[in-house]
Amino acid sequence: MAGGTNKSAAEMRKKFKAIPEEQREANQAFSVRVWRGLSWLERAEGIPDIEGKFISLWIAFNAIYGHLQDDGMNASDRGSWQQFLAGIVKADTEDQLGQIMWADQRNILRLVDNKYLFRPFWLSQADADDKLARSRRQVMVLLQQRNAVGVFQELFERLYVLRQQVFHGAATFGSKLNRPYLKSATVLLERIIPAMIDIIIAAGPGVDWGALCFPPVNC
Repeated sequence: MAGGTNKSAAEMRKKFKAIPEEQREANQAFSVRVWRGLSWLERAEGIPDIEGKFISLWIAFNAIYGHLQDDGMNASDRGSWQQFLAGIVKADTEDQLGQIMWADQRNILRLVDNKYLFRPFWLSQADADDKLARSRRQVMVLLQQRNAVGVFQELFERLYVLRQQVFHGAATFGSKLNRPYLKSATVLLERIIPAMIDIIIAAGPGVDWGALCFPPVNC
């Protein structure tokens, strides 16, 4: 996949429908998770502006990683996607995510090294610069080790701060201030999210990604 064309929602929908219907129907959480993710990926494909693409891609990501805890409450965002990233890399038998990580390492490092996407910077911590430098060095080591879980978990820490800025109105639409890193983040998500959905489909209904949040209810 690295260096190639991103898989489209239409392509993956065909792959999903190729799974026998009885298997799909027997695992509602799998089917709905994939279907929701594909719907938002398709939405992202048709949006011209960067903010709209980023929002739709993040919703697609949320659709595939979100799950309920044992007590029936929504699991925390950060804990959910960290757990999901470990699981999706493990399920990635074709190393799609590893290839993206290696091909796009400059873009990844650019985002990891951005202090405006580093949570301690906004917490006004005196040692934020030192922490950022350590984080970047750690990611460089993880890249050399081809440790996709470690790299993506650190990358998504930055993307989550950007998500908070955009979703909560802490950024101006069309602003030049965040344009470079919003564009970089969106380009990465346009590669990562389709790969993740493809991995889930390939892994099949037998893999447990957690209880579905807000399952469909027939009225």
